[in-house]
Amino acid sequence: RKAGLPEMEYRELPCLGALDPLMAMRELNAGADLVLGVGCYISRCEHISGSQRARRALGRVGDVLEEVGIDRSRVGLVLGSPIDPRGIHEAIKEFISSEGGDEE
Repeated sequence: RKAGLPEMEYRELPCLGALDPLMAMRELNAGADLVLGVGCYISRCEHISGSQRARRALGRVGDVLEEVGIDRSRVGLVLGSPIDPRGIHEAIKEFISSEGGDEE
């Protein structure tokens, strides 16, 4: 557990672009308070468009949540540099405290 972060469960993916909207919905259905995709800056994605795909996928999940009356802030995206884990950690803390994110 990282200092300043609530207890969290992690699902590791080879690339954030592998995040399927159904995967996020399953996690929420299983009781997750928040599904947060964490990946590379869009301009630095090794897989060309992985972070963009994840942004669209999580946007679709947010749309579905809103349609059924659930706050779309239960899904989010934090982008950062894999060579700056401290920066990613801080971005996650900021996202959780503000229920915002998706900054590059």
